[in-house]
Amino acid sequence: MANYVVIGGGIAATQAAQVIRSLADDDPITLVAEEERPFYTRPLLADFVAGRIPETRLWRSFEAEAEAKDISLLTGRKAVGIDREARLLRLSDGQTVPYDRLLVATGVKPTLPAIPGADLDGVTTFFSYADALKLGKWAQSAHTAVVVGRGLQGVELTRALRLRGLQVTMIVPDESPWFPALFEIKGELMEQALVEHGVNVVPLDSPVELIERAGHVNAVRTRQGRELKGEIVGFALDQRPTVDFLVGTGVSLAEGIVVDAHLKSTDDRIYAAGDVAQIEQDGKRRPIGYGWLRALAQGEVAARNMCGQSVTVAIGDESEAHTLYGMGLLARWS
Repeated sequence: MANYVVIGGGIAATQAAQVIRSLADDDPITLVAEEERPFYTRPLLADFVAGRIPETRLWRSFEAEAEAKDISLLTGRKAVGIDREARLLRLSDGQTVPYDRLLVATGVKPTLPAIPGADLDGVTTFFSYADALKLGKWAQSAHTAVVVGRGLQGVELTRALRLRGLQVTMIVPDESPWFPALFEIKGELMEQALVEHGVNVVPLDSPVELIERAGHVNAVRTRQGRELKGEIVGFALDQRPTVDFLVGTGVSLAEGIVVDAHLKSTDDRIYAAGDVAQIEQDGKRRPIGYGWLRALAQGEVAARNMCGQSVTVAIGDESEAHTLYGMGLLARWS
């Protein structure tokens, strides 16, 4: 009998929990998720904000499956530390959860910049269901928005807000709102698509202050002296793997949790999967990849190895496909 504990509420975590149950009929499985309402399809958040799909389309059936498969759920609780010797996971509510095998699938989390006004109403990241709820509510009465960021998440947010009829400005700290080194499309083509869909793109600039009006954000003042109207300000900048609770524990960390091709960390009892896992092979640490399908596959691999099998992740060229503004996009990384 072994205690299996999975931390995370996304596809890597839920896939792992279900695979473990298929291999360990009677062993206790506990899944811990920080969000109050996890187990949703994150790639659909932009369409939800845009009003193109109802909220019901977001939700997955994992809660019912967990009940049927005797997987214990602890939601709305954050992992704050571990005791490796006692094999205990400490949670934000003071509870401890014993484990024999632990999977960390906590993903990444964005942060707001440390600038004046970042705590104003109308300012948010764009990452979670809670963020999407706020954005959808604000978009009902707003007319202007500023998106600060780059890449898939930033472009998706501009698309969602434009579909809601808002005037949208995108502030990009780089030359391009895209990543031509990662995606097989030139950055200028993405910028052209944004402009054609009514987005005002401001490259090579960054916000230094958010301006208030009656307790709500009203504009963004930039490093180059611009003042851009925005009753909604969404940040889609850098994201960091959620590994704070492992700092100082002796588990090897780099960009994320360092794991081998079996997704096992430097602690034989601790595994990682998804956006938080950084694979090291032949002395080389690979860049952290991303994507729904990648996380799904890694959740299964980690689960099988936790249950005593010996399988490895496919290491080599990886890819992820998306469609934005009518363009098919393919990302590759190795």
